Amino acid sequence: MTLTRVSHVLTGITVLLLAGMLLAGAQGCQRQPWDSNPEHMLRLSADTLFFDTVFATVGSVTLPLKLYNDHDASLWVEDLQLVDGSSSAYRINVNGMAVEDLSVPVPALSLLPGDSMYVFVEVTVNPNSGAGATPFWVRDELTFVTNGNLQEVKLLARGQNAVFHGSPNQYNTLACDEVWTAELPHVIYGRILVDPGCTLTILPGAQVYAHDGSGIWVRGGTMVADGSLDAPILFRGDRLEDSYANTPGQWGLSFEITDTLSGSLVNFSAFRGGIWLDRAVNCVFDHIDLRQATVGVWVDSVGTDAEYALQLTNSVLSNMESIGLLSQSGHIEGFNNLISNCGQACGYFALGGNLQIHLSTFANFSTQGSGLRQYPTVYLNDWYEAANGSIQMRPFSGDTEFRNCVVAGNNASLNEFSEFIVDLRDPGVYLDPLWTSSAVQHQMETFPDNILDNQTSVNIAPPFVNVFEEDFRLETSATSWLGTSSTPPYSPFEVGTDLAGEPRSTIAPTKGCYERVN
Repeated sequence: MTLTRVSHVLTGITVLLLAGMLLAGAQGCQRQPWDSNPEHMLRLSADTLFFDTVFATVGSVTLPLKLYNDHDASLWVEDLQLVDGSSSAYRINVNGMAVEDLSVPVPALSLLPGDSMYVFVEVTVNPNSGAGATPFWVRDELTFVTNGNLQEVKLLARGQNAVFHGSPNQYNTLACDEVWTAELPHVIYGRILVDPGCTLTILPGAQVYAHDGSGIWVRGGTMVADGSLDAPILFRGDRLEDSYANTPGQWGLSFEITDTLSGSLVNFSAFRGGIWLDRAVNCVFDHIDLRQATVGVWVDSVGTDAEYALQLTNSVLSNMESIGLLSQSGHIEGFNNLISNCGQACGYFALGGNLQIHLSTFANFSTQGSGLRQYPTVYLNDWYEAANGSIQMRPFSGDTEFRNCVVAGNNASLNEFSEFIVDLRDPGVYLDPLWTSSAVQHQMETFPDNILDNQTSVNIAPPFVNVFEEDFRLETSATSWLGTSSTPPYSPFEVGTDLAGEPRSTIAPTKGCYERVN
């Protein structure tokens, strides 16, 4: 049995048949030879069309099926229909004409010798109250008759009940102090807003899927996504078929903006990440696994009277279209994070801020496009040019420190490129190193060495276990990959295990998010 695997969120259910040439009978006075041999049937490109997980009430992508006439005369295609008729989850459109009454078979069509006919299939799954969170099957058959032979194609869809939030392309403000459980997957449409004074809480094991252009905007509020090692919180795009498993840029907040340029109105899109923390207050992300967005997490400044904008711990941000973790004057604390394989930068820290990031790995071995990125793995900046041309400084706070971190990428050997770009207006203002006990790769000719301490290695390739399989553990016994204690500011209980839950030294931990493999 041939299985064609694909699924996506659309609306409605249609089977569209297109033929290279469809005839209702002989044309004009010319006699058409008809094939009546009972051994002759149509050849099918597949005997089963299989839709991978499809969320209930949401449609799928269109699956192709092709019917071939390999014989020397025309074949009749008779009584084409769905077995379940009008009660089917599937609908049909034949030769561009919608079939309103599915209880009546489609009239006979003919297919010329050597010709072929396309069949396109979609499915919309109704909720199944008895299934709960367990995927369930939706079945039907597409049947037709050729030369007295009944031919059939099985239609299989795996449905999944879900909780839906928001509406496409709309601003949707959540109820204050809303809680998302792990009982059913959560599907986001549009821009989900968390307002000041309100908290969105996502419980361990929850799965969150977002549609194209959709995401979570914490607009002065608080978001707590507190997962666990055994029950991480997943954030993904809503295209669940295998062919989209590694496709970046499937979701993320998108804003359509109209502006004036040279006297003309110009429309463009602005992106703010899968999760945008905009002047957020004390957000906590622990054991989250976020992938496939345009930007993963975008942190803008920090809310009034907040201790921090984000605590990010034991988490994975990977496979973004552009940037994994982006901060503009943000206040971020965290440890044991893997930020990897993004189309541009893994970490982008602009306009200063207050950053205490320990025991984290920034590894960019992305193979998107040609695999040659034009951006560094990590970017550091503390100034900007105002509209009037003046230079505005935004220095990093005196508490800023990247300790026991690793910065590496697959472009480290290229000329006129740097995996670590430091764009500081006056590096001399930093009396203490910004990066300590770390390992970085850079190719900058004039690098401000004072921002690195003497326990930070430069341009030594990390011995990752397997970058192609995204295994960024360090396979080494060399003491040069040992860092220094991250206690304080973090407690031994917090940093006594690595991202995978393996015990690690709190006195001399391995640099990066994983304890080394000896």
